Amino acid sequence: MESGVVSGNGFYSSSYDKVQVMAQCEGDLRDCDCGECVSSAVQIAQEECGSSVAGEIYFDKCFMSYSYSPDGIPENRRGKNNNSTKTTAIVVGGAAAIFFGFIFFLFIKSWGKKGDD
Repeated sequence: MESGVVSGNGFYSSSYDKVQVMAQCEGDLRDCDCGECVSSAVQIAQEECGSSVAGEIYFDKCFMSYSYSPDGIPENRRGKNNNSTKTTAIVVGGAAAIFFGFIFFLFIKSWGKKGDD
C-alpha cells in the first residue's frame, strides 16, 4: 500500500476478494514522507484494530482505511464510476437551482411593484 500511494501521487485504492483498502496523503506531503505516514498508519491498524472487519486511521497528513465485506465488495464500491447516478444528481440539482432562481426572481419582481405604489 505504501508504494501504491507514493506512485499514485498521494492516493491509493485497491480491493482484493472481500477486502478493500484506501490510503491518501495531503497534497503538500513529499512522496517519501507520504509513504512513511501510510506505513505508520498500516502498522497502527494492525496493532490497534486487530481482527476488526473495518478500520480507519487518521494522522495529521495522511489517512488509511480498510474494510472487509463477507458478501464481497459491492460493484459500486469497486472503483467503478456510476455515471447514471452522477448524471441524475447533476440534472436534479440543476433543475432545483433553476426553480429556486425563478421563484427568487418572481419575489424580487413582485417586491419591486409594491414599492412603486
